[in-house]
Amino acid sequence: MDALYGAALRLAWVASIPYQIVMEFLSGRPAARRRERIGRAADLARIPVGGLWVHAVSFGEVRLAHAVIAALKARLGAVPILLTTSTGTGRALAERQRRDAGPGAADAIAAPPLDLPGPIGRLLDAARPRALILIETELWPNLLRLLPARGIPVIVVNGRLSPRAFARVLKVRSLFAPGVAAIRCVAAQTEADARRFVALGAPAERVRVTGNIKFDLPIPAPGPDAPRRRMGLGDDTPMFVAGSTARGEAEPVARAFAHLRSAVPGAVLVIAPRHPEDVDATRRVLEQAGRRVALWSGLEAGAPRAAAVDAVVVDAMGVLPSLYSCATVAFVGGSLVPRGGQNLLEPAAAGVPVLFGPWVDTVRFAADALLASGGGFQVSDAASLGDEVLRLTTDAAARAQAGDRARETVLRNRGPLPRTIDLVVAALEAPAARGAAG
Repeated sequence: MDALYGAALRLAWVASIPYQIVMEFLSGRPAARRRERIGRAADLARIPVGGLWVHAVSFGEVRLAHAVIAALKARLGAVPILLTTSTGTGRALAERQRRDAGPGAADAIAAPPLDLPGPIGRLLDAARPRALILIETELWPNLLRLLPARGIPVIVVNGRLSPRAFARVLKVRSLFAPGVAAIRCVAAQTEADARRFVALGAPAERVRVTGNIKFDLPIPAPGPDAPRRRMGLGDDTPMFVAGSTARGEAEPVARAFAHLRSAVPGAVLVIAPRHPEDVDATRRVLEQAGRRVALWSGLEAGAPRAAAVDAVVVDAMGVLPSLYSCATVAFVGGSLVPRGGQNLLEPAAAGVPVLFGPWVDTVRFAADALLASGGGFQVSDAASLGDEVLRLTTDAAARAQAGDRARETVLRNRGPLPRTIDLVVAALEAPAARGAAG
């Protein structure tokens, strides 16, 4: 079965080469990124043998990776780190953190290799890592099989398997089971996640529930150029922030905002699409709904807000946490469409009431915790979203109570990061992990 999987991937890769060459040329991406995908990352020269390889898929996972890396360096000293990430936003965050010498910055950054023996082998030959740390869930059959065969342990931190993802993987369990069985340890977010990893073949004694590291991320505070100042808003201007919206969510958000504006004419909408390529479409939706829209990048710090603007579309990376921190009420996207939901804890940590839709499979624990505490509210469609936004905007007492309960939910669940680091360090120091760099 492994041979069949590898052959199928090789065939798919060969068939896609002409398309990828054309798209890479049109997109202007450097050839270096393509070389990274076949395991030839120039940045590997930055790290000596025996460092740690950390893989994080996208922007949110890279934020977690930085927290994990910072904590590991505090425990292990100046251990060299290779960080791979699959998306442009994740890569940009990783490079910015390194450029600014921020906490948990990686020593080397690259795209992950294709899940083929050749690309993986070339990266391992060059980096010779002590271990691979996977952030959340990124299970590749060849990767999970090839690393333990070289004596390199695989460690999963903040491990998560949503019911939908688990069902998909379970259908091809025979591809994954040998590699999952070789994972040295899994630090799972919840008991349900732990059970799913065991069902896929992870030894039960190697799976521990440590909680969600997102509860331990620092709470961003607005800086001197606070978002409200940048938009020319007063402290008392109602600001509805819709963060990490997925395709198909701009329309219900626009309708919910129309309901709010009918009762609170001075309210402002700030919407941050999850993917940069959705910015233009989001702007068009709002303009077609009669909104007068500005892009975040077009606002100058300290300049008065144009009277004509009542909605702002965020087209910059890393802005959303600070926007949540000064929001009146927040909606977190990826939840009104079947995407599984995005990070509910950022607005909650800032003491802002959190609204989300019914699709929260990937953030179920946080959603349930916020619902139970009264810090979060589930909506089903544009109408119920509009009703909740209006209620919380106009009822100051209810809003303050919900915000306090949201923040308390985050504070009550802090602690997963140190527990996770304890588990990772123990796994690294286990006899089978020693000498893995060979």
